Amino acid sequence: MTVLAERFRPSDIESLVRIAGALAPSLAAAELPPQYRELAQRAHAEIVAEAAGGRSPAVSAILGPRPGQQVWMLRIWTRHEDTTAPYATEGAALAELATHVRGNWANVGGQGDVPDEPPADDAEAVDLYYGPDGDAVPDQGFELYCEEIGRAQRSRIAPLNFVFPDAVTAEGLNRSAVFYAADDQGPPCIEVAGVLVFGYLDAEDGVVRVSVHLDSADPEHVVRPDGTVPLRVVVEDTVILDDSNHYAPHPPVLEQLLDAADPEQRAVISSVAVSAGLMWSCPSCEWPNPRATERCERPGCGRKVEAVTGPRTAALAPAPVLVLEGPR
Repeated sequence: MTVLAERFRPSDIESLVRIAGALAPSLAAAELPPQYRELAQRAHAEIVAEAAGGRSPAVSAILGPRPGQQVWMLRIWTRHEDTTAPYATEGAALAELATHVRGNWANVGGQGDVPDEPPADDAEAVDLYYGPDGDAVPDQGFELYCEEIGRAQRSRIAPLNFVFPDAVTAEGLNRSAVFYAADDQGPPCIEVAGVLVFGYLDAEDGVVRVSVHLDSADPEHVVRPDGTVPLRVVVEDTVILDDSNHYAPHPPVLEQLLDAADPEQRAVISSVAVSAGLMWSCPSCEWPNPRATERCERPGCGRKVEAVTGPRTAALAPAPVLVLEGPR
């Protein structure tokens, strides 16, 4: 779903609302479709109330663009070439640089205090090759620096009175999902409620890759007040990500241990899991619960934990979920 508001700055949206409110009493507004006429009248009422010193409670908030991911850029130049490549971490970039200097160690090996063979430590190999001032080898050098992956982003509107779609609305959104086949612009993708889910074969890494993009999520249906989307990722019946706090599962390994344990072993495993912060103990009945739940799961208890007080308890705001899972 394309949201027209994404193409405007918050100040532009504010101006458009005020224009609509100013035009609401005009004859031209009477010719608008009913839903647009009602919006214009609401805008007019808000402007009048604001001028009189009264304001209605806010129902949405404008969130600023999220910071981009960081990447480490490594530039290596010699007399014959000058290349720059990105790396996910500084360590990965340094390892690549160390591989380069070890492959050219004959340029410096055995000269002065430089050993005939390069050391095993990457940082030490780089320091010895280029020297303390970085100019030990003529016409060679490197730069290693961090950059932020940037792309055009606008502020986003998030509802303050978020309610996940009911069954009827969710069914409608699911039925209106759009599939985009792979083309020169990118891999295959399915879009539902503005959430983009790419699934494709990554030949470079030799994996089936699934990538979920939430920046374009529909704020009317699936964006929480903090700008996040309640998300659960399921692979072959195993929940590998869940930030919904709705029927939150045990971590897979912990679940397997508990299933295989007898009553005495289960008590020990649960006690250790609580101490490690993987579970929390109900302050009323001491029943061990999954870390992400906010109410005790013991039948007849259901006590709600209001706040995080350490590794033994955890509470997150409850929300329904968007389940993304492949065919079984």
